[in-house]
Amino acid sequence: MITRMSQSELNIAVLGFGTVGAGVVKMLLHNGDLLTKRTGKKLTLKYVADLDIKKDRGVKVPKNILTTDALRAVNDPAVDIVVEVIGGVQPAKKFIEAALKNKKQVITSNKEVIAKYGRAFIALAAQQQVNILFEASVGGGIPIINALTKALAGNNIRRIYGIVNGTTNYILTKMYRENTELDIALKEAQALGYAEADPTNDLDGHDVVYKLSILAGIAFNSHFNYQDIYREGIRGLSTVDIALAREFGYVIKLLAIGIAREAQQVELRVHPVMVPQKHPLATVNDSFNAVFVEGDCVGETMFYGRGAGELPTASAVIGDIVDLALHYEMGGTNPALHFNFMQKKIVPSGAISSEFFIRLQVKDEPGVLAAVSKICANNRVSIKTVQQKDANGVAHLVIITHLVKEAALQKAIKQIGALRQVLEVSSVIRAGL
Repeated sequence: MITRMSQSELNIAVLGFGTVGAGVVKMLLHNGDLLTKRTGKKLTLKYVADLDIKKDRGVKVPKNILTTDALRAVNDPAVDIVVEVIGGVQPAKKFIEAALKNKKQVITSNKEVIAKYGRAFIALAAQQQVNILFEASVGGGIPIINALTKALAGNNIRRIYGIVNGTTNYILTKMYRENTELDIALKEAQALGYAEADPTNDLDGHDVVYKLSILAGIAFNSHFNYQDIYREGIRGLSTVDIALAREFGYVIKLLAIGIAREAQQVELRVHPVMVPQKHPLATVNDSFNAVFVEGDCVGETMFYGRGAGELPTASAVIGDIVDLALHYEMGGTNPALHFNFMQKKIVPSGAISSEFFIRLQVKDEPGVLAAVSKICANNRVSIKTVQQKDANGVAHLVIITHLVKEAALQKAIKQIGALRQVLEVSSVIRAGL
């Protein structure tokens, strides 16, 4: 019987032969010699499992390794590593659990299943003395999880700001550069394959919440329920907001935000932010992703690259395969991925302080600004900047506040919206980092 210490070949089963799966297969087949030199092991593609094994994926795969029976691959004693790139919750969850119970090493690119069940998977992996790795679940080809667990492991992480959804970043870039309305930019993103037919997960911020829960768990050494993270998408943004942000020196981005606070608390939120034009995140455009990290020792760093796509995401999967191959003899599970060193709490959204951009449509008559200012003062909302623009009898009142607690701001907004002179509270967007 071959033991781990003497095993020179690792057999890999890839579950899912879609975009990412095809990329993983291409890299294993085309770069096999390079991977062998770098790991000292032969990485053999044993199975490629998918419901459709006849469709041309642009890579020639030996017919004898193609199968429609994923459990056959998962249950084969000869398989050492199972790569799940199916996506979604089921059947991915079932296959991951079966692989771990069979003492297989598991790699996944599936952010949703990790956000929802990662804690249980890691506990099962530890029990079985194997690993589950998921570098590709956040940021595509950007090695952010490896950076946090290895290169930055000696740091207490203070802040994370992430642009981690290529679809919304592409849309916001089109709106900024070409004054394209959101619905038209979305159709272009769908035509290019950046957005799904149902864009709910992207536009409403669910995708970013999944990714933030994973990053925050690693960065802040605690498990966080993705359902407890404040979430706000980009559907309410217009080209008017984009143009006014530019005028005030900002660029609007959908950010994943994690900030360490005192008393074992962490701010975790997902929402649009008016990012100062001088900040490096303001220059991240199109479908690119970036994660800005501040550690107590390293200071400020930023990781930038392709956040999705066949080969960038496959590159992250292959990185995890190499990691397992290099450390395969050691056995056990990586303690850096346990997410439970501490039990930290998420700061309630109402207690978080931000600057705010507020856009109102008001009647063009005397006393409007005075009425709005009085409500702000009564709620301890300090006004930093105010600008009024008139058009066809309607005034657009634009306000940027100083730092204010969310609860106080929302109370003021409710009262402002009830004023006779206010026709609409058009936008409320957080400003600054």
